[in-house]
Amino acid sequence: MKKRILVVGAGFAGATIARELADSGRYQVQVIDRRDHIAGNAYDPIDDKLRLRIHCYGPHIFHTNDQGIFDYLSRFTEWLTYTHRVEAWIENTGYVPLPINRLTLNRIYRQQLTDEAAVKAFLDTIRSQHDNPANALQVAESLYGPELTQLFFGRYTRKMWGIDLAELPTDVLKRLPVRYDDNCNYFNDKIQALPKHGYLGLFNNLLDHPDIEVKLGCEFDKSMEADFYHVFNSMPIDVYFDQQFGALPYRSIKFIHETFDTHQQPVPTINFTDDGIYTRQTDWRLYPGCDLGAKTALLTKEIPCSYEDNNYERYYPVKTVDGAPQNLYRRYRAEAEKLSNITFIGRCGQYIYYDMHQVVANSLKIAHTFLGEA
Repeated sequence: MKKRILVVGAGFAGATIARELADSGRYQVQVIDRRDHIAGNAYDPIDDKLRLRIHCYGPHIFHTNDQGIFDYLSRFTEWLTYTHRVEAWIENTGYVPLPINRLTLNRIYRQQLTDEAAVKAFLDTIRSQHDNPANALQVAESLYGPELTQLFFGRYTRKMWGIDLAELPTDVLKRLPVRYDDNCNYFNDKIQALPKHGYLGLFNNLLDHPDIEVKLGCEFDKSMEADFYHVFNSMPIDVYFDQQFGALPYRSIKFIHETFDTHQQPVPTINFTDDGIYTRQTDWRLYPGCDLGAKTALLTKEIPCSYEDNNYERYYPVKTVDGAPQNLYRRYRAEAEKLSNITFIGRCGQYIYYDMHQVVANSLKIAHTFLGEA
């Protein structure tokens, strides 16, 4: 008799663990999700009327340097190669590449920098000296100086996170590539792609196993635990413990959709770095595999907000320089470690920001440890 496993959440974390346990031949896996769809925040159904594939929770670009993770997911999808580009709209300048590169500097400062040495020399004249940056503000200023920091990151951060750049830890911006040439690639990762049949197609294959059953529109209740040998739970860890130590802070996003008969923008997604309410705008026709014969443009604008203001949809765990949210999470994690029959997974269960390849890698590690293969 195969032991029964409950997986709470049908996103990348839950689906990866469910598949690994089912493939072992030792477990019968029940996957539940409170939403009415699989794929978590990567959910990207086709709008038949508009003839567009739309990422309902914002653009998801798969990128990684881990060939093993890419090969693992390639079992469940074909890929469309895509090099991600982002441009920022700057008042009185227009569109400029982001991350900042030589083209960005030449357009903003009306320069004619011709090579890497010239770019570095110019940045040396405007950057601030922070030998050991204590926060994200100092990281940015040590790279680009106060003016560019505020132009590209200061106002954007206040919109995105609801706090100032100086309140965010250094690793928020350490992920940002630094460019001294004309490279407009948003990521440094060698592998970038979109699933040929959407993330929804990938998840359909990932969860297609005789030992996996999926139940949607199903809220988790602690009473369910008695019916299963083990639970892998991606729900917010503080909610599981009834927020007994207080609520963990998250940011969320509201999406505004508009259709236009004509519209032009240079890249699929652009950033707004002004004082307005929007952070990004996406034209879905411009992503590979999303335009299925669209006659009109669907633009999606993003408005960051507190998760309490968006039906408690938690997207981004908030980390601060003073460490208060991190310390609060550690208290919940200590409580979780007392439970032998439950493992918390994913962004909300582990209170960490994961890119897609990272959550797959982390979930494979969790599954293999559980299976005794570590």
